[in-house]
Formats: sequence, C-alpha cells, structure tokens
Amino acid sequence: MGALPTAKSFSDGDLKSEISDKQSRRSTISATAGFFVDMFDVFLPVVVLAPAQAYFQPANMTETEAAVAGSLILAATLLGRPLGSIIFGALSDRFGRKPITLVSVAGFGICTILMGLLPGYQHWGVWALYTLIALRFIGGIFLGGEYTAANVLAMESAPKEKRGLYSGLIQAGYPLAYIAIAALTFLMLKVFPIDGGLSSPYVNYGWRIPFFLGGILAFAVIIPYRTLVDESVMWTRTKSKRKANTLKILFNKDNRRHFIQVVVVLTGFWCTLFASAAGLLPRVLMRFVHLGAQDMTVVIMIASVALTVGFILVPSLSQITGRRNMIVLMGLLAGTVGTYCYYLLVTDPGSFIRITVLSTIVVVLTSSVAGITTCYLNERFPTEIRSTGFGVAYAAPVIVPALYGVYQGLLEKIVAPQFTPLILVVVGGLLTIVGALMGPETRDVDLKSTST
Repeated sequence: MGALPTAKSFSDGDLKSEISDKQSRRSTISATAGFFVDMFDVFLPVVVLAPAQAYFQPANMTETEAAVAGSLILAATLLGRPLGSIIFGALSDRFGRKPITLVSVAGFGICTILMGLLPGYQHWGVWALYTLIALRFIGGIFLGGEYTAANVLAMESAPKEKRGLYSGLIQAGYPLAYIAIAALTFLMLKVFPIDGGLSSPYVNYGWRIPFFLGGILAFAVIIPYRTLVDESVMWTRTKSKRKANTLKILFNKDNRRHFIQVVVVLTGFWCTLFASAAGLLPRVLMRFVHLGAQDMTVVIMIASVALTVGFILVPSLSQITGRRNMIVLMGLLAGTVGTYCYYLLVTDPGSFIRITVLSTIVVVLTSSVAGITTCYLNERFPTEIRSTGFGVAYAAPVIVPALYGVYQGLLEKIVAPQFTPLILVVVGGLLTIVGALMGPETRDVDLKSTST
C-alpha cells in the first residue's frame, strides 16, 4: 500500500478460493444498484425541482438568490455525506460492510419519501425550504454510509485485474441515475405541464412522484442485498486487527499523507463534476442558453448516456495505462478542451444539435475521470480502516465545490455570470493533475494487505 507499513498480508491466491466469481459479480451489481439509488436521491433536486423552484421560494426572490437557494438544496446533501462517511465508515470497519449498507440505504430512502410529502412556501413559508434543506442534510448522512460500505465490499471481492472495470460499473450508477431522473422529469412535464406558475400541475404535485420513486428504489435494493450478498472475506480475516477509533488511525503519521493526497485529487474530481451535469449545467442551459425545461432534460439525458460509457471506459483503460497517468490525462483534458467547449456553449450555442454536442463533450471530459474513484481510493487505504478512509476521502472534498453557489455571487462581480463555471473546471483540472502527481501508482496494489 505505497509506503504504508505492512504487518501481515494475504496474497490474491490466499483468498481467491474464498471469493467466488459469483460473489464478486453479486457484490459489484449490488454496489452499482446501491450507488444508482444513492445518486438518484442526491441529484433529484438538480433536475426535478429546477422547473418547480417557485414552490419552495417566495415570489419576490431575485434570480441570484434563487440560484443560491437551489445550490444549497444540493449542498445540504453533499455536506451531510462527509459526516455520514465518518459515522458509518467507522461502523463498517468495526461491524461489517453488509449491515451498514442496509441501514444507510433504508435511512436515505425514508428521508427521500418525506421530502416528497412536504408542503410549499404558501403553506409553511420559509420553513418549507428550511425543512427541505434539513431533510436533504439528514439524508446525506445516510447516503454517506451507502458507498462507504457497499463500494468497499465490492472492491474487496473483485479480482485485481478487473478492479478498474468493476469500479467503472459501480460509478456508472451516477450517469445512469441522471438519465433516469432526466427521463422521469421529461415524462412528468408531459403529463403535468407547467402552464400556470404556482397553480400548474407539475409545481403542485408532478415533482413529488420522482421523490416517492427514489424512496421505493432504496427499499428495492435492500431486499435482495440481504440474501444475495455475503460479508467481505477480507474484512472477516482482519477481525483481530480492528481498532475502535479508525478515524484516529486514518490521521496518524503513516496514513495522513495518503489521505491529504487523495483529498486533493477528489477535490479536483468534484470541482469538474459539479461544473457539469452534476450541478451547474442544467441551470446554465436554461438561464444562459435559453433552453426550455423539456429540451434541457433531453440534452442532459443524451450527455449522461455518453458519460456512462466514459465512466466505464476510463477506469478500464487505467488497468493498462495506470491510475495516475489516466487521472493526469483526464485532468488536462477537462481544464483545456472541456473549458473551451463550455465557453462555446455559453457564447455561441447555435442549434439544438450543436448545444447537445457541446454539452456532451463538456460532461464527458469533466466527469469521466470520476469512474476511477472507487478502485483508486480503495487502493490507497489498508483493510482495517478502508471504509473510513474511502468514505471520508470521497465525501470531504465535496465541501468546497458544493458551496459554489454561496460564492458564485462574488465571482459574478469579477466575470460575467455565464463564465463562472469555467473557473470551477479550470481549478478542478489543476487539482486533479497536481493531486495525482503527488501520489504513487496504485493499479497493482494488493488489497489483501493490512497494516498496523
């Protein structure tokens, strides 16, 4: 594990007979399904509530204030995830990957259903928005536990030569969820049109259906997971080495440097990801490119289909090129080609086809690198603190990008509003490159290694 001191290690051959191909596939499929539901619930407000923001906001709110409020709804979830990673990561390292996955998925499923039941500003005033943000934060805590446990279990069950592919399949749950959200929103807008402001069918109740479905999907994942997925063999074998305070171990002298390095990389990932389909792009398409809500969802769906391929292809290629080289390459492409295409999108969008092509290039080049996340982070931490390390390193870097809406107003005093996402892409690309170069190559790391 790089420079980690090794007390005892289990080779691939030692445990291969204990982890069947069927179990490896089941763990990966279950982690993909769990991450799909995770991402479905995380990004519901980005697309689903974009056409219905007025339901939770006062009529006299300015466009900038509305943008900040919208970003805070997403940020609340993303800020809850680091706390959830700390809580559930420690529990996963101590009590097992499987039970923590079940608890966390059930938790965010309930929160999502409660969001779908909320009254609007006309009934609760500003407390409607506050309650939505609070539920998003609590749901984010539970969401921080899902990938912390399920994704680690999948990587600990994966053959070394397939970790890149399996990582991409798991992370592809994000664009697949985005496709599902965009398609569902498009359908809801057809069935419940926006034709009368606050009195329109979509604003009143059409947006609720995707939230109810998100909660139902969470429980649909739990049922087969309980019976089909076994506990991680690696976690079971390290029982004698489990420590009560895994967070303290994560920040000791031996592991602290590794944690800082991956936080730099993941901050870059999140900056570029948040600048595209994950956060700003839907609003950019509606506010600056002047697309209608339905056309926006079509563009996002097409871009997300391409991103699904990118999420699988990039980590799979990293099995050949190495993780570090691929991360550096994608950071370079995001900060150059991705930035230029974003610039063209907001200055010279042209026809709908041109808008779709530019948006797809932006999304693929700025986001595909995140497909490496699951394998890369698991390769950076030893088994006895892997869930804690993976969870905290995955979630903590999102804090700065998630608060982008708060300081976007300040940036608008320096550059035009339509150019502020470009800053996020450039900064993200630089952090991705610098962070990757700070760390070692991890493709051939043996996950069976444990350290004291």
